[in-house]
Amino acid sequence: MHICLTRLSALSLIRWLRSSYRAGIGEPCGIPAADPWPQRRWSARLIPYQQLGRTSPPSASSPVDVIVPDGKGQPRASFFSVRTCDGNLPPGSFIQATDEYTVPCPELLFLELAGVMTRDALALVGYELCGTYARDPGEPRTGAVTHGVEQLTNVGKIAAYLSRCEGMRYLRAARATLRDVRDGAWSAMEAIVALLLVRGVDDLGYGVGDVSLNERETFGHELSMVSAASSRVPDVSLADLPVGFNYDGHGHLDLKSINVSSSSKAQLRDALSLVRGKYVDDLRRNRELLAQGRIVMPIVSEDLLDWGGLDAAVLEAVLAAERLTGTSGAVGEQVRRSLRPDLAAKRQQLIWSLYPWSGGRSLGAY
Repeated sequence: MHICLTRLSALSLIRWLRSSYRAGIGEPCGIPAADPWPQRRWSARLIPYQQLGRTSPPSASSPVDVIVPDGKGQPRASFFSVRTCDGNLPPGSFIQATDEYTVPCPELLFLELAGVMTRDALALVGYELCGTYARDPGEPRTGAVTHGVEQLTNVGKIAAYLSRCEGMRYLRAARATLRDVRDGAWSAMEAIVALLLVRGVDDLGYGVGDVSLNERETFGHELSMVSAASSRVPDVSLADLPVGFNYDGHGHLDLKSINVSSSSKAQLRDALSLVRGKYVDDLRRNRELLAQGRIVMPIVSEDLLDWGGLDAAVLEAVLAAERLTGTSGAVGEQVRRSLRPDLAAKRQQLIWSLYPWSGGRSLGAY
């Protein structure tokens, strides 16, 4: 069989492919007609649903999103939600991802998802497609995140593709959301922090302007002579202030990896050494970047979950930058305006809705 997926089903397959560390997602092709071959008829069990992050075959209540080139020969099955291709898409808009599935290219997928996702959710998908991590295909909110995967696209490519799609539906929404996306996120948590930083104050962000993610900062000759490293990579760097942020997740002080009850003394010593080694490296990274003129503020998961926790971290970064430079600029003004009680309360609800926990489902599922 072969079908062309669209929207959320295509996103699930792409996440499955990336989580499996497959290089890329395939070669460009035209949009194929749906074909159940070697069977004559479609059946739910014919669909390789595991590749879509599902634990059971599709059904009328949980269909697979499919797109066809025209109304002729579209699959007549209740477990498909079928769309017809809109207009003349740019060449290379579809990719044969597996023997069974074709999907939209990442740039077209971003445009398609603008029709079914909230702006917040779409922005996070943008960070994911332009980053080096992949959410779980079946449980994107609470499932395991795969890190170190190949980046599929970037903001520039998406913008260029959208410029060739004049007249298509959801184009305005896709463009508006893309303004909040940045390249190079290494994790889902970095993406949430970056999104809130670049968002305008009236959009419940902090209005700090532009940021860069995971851009390597090379040390000068004097520092490189005494440091074990010649460069460091802060997670988030603010373009207009000499500050940045690193999201220190549980892996940065992974105490759970130490099994005290079943480890020998040697194993326990080795485990403690590994945990301390990572912790020490993080401290040295922050110190070395400070010597370069970049204050790196750590952010932890509790900062996002605690009421006003991220507000405090961002304000602390602004205060540190002001004391370092001796000036208070437009960024400081925007951040202070964002801390108005009414905006802060709404932003905390937004943070909870985006945070990868089960409690966020009722606040804004994606």
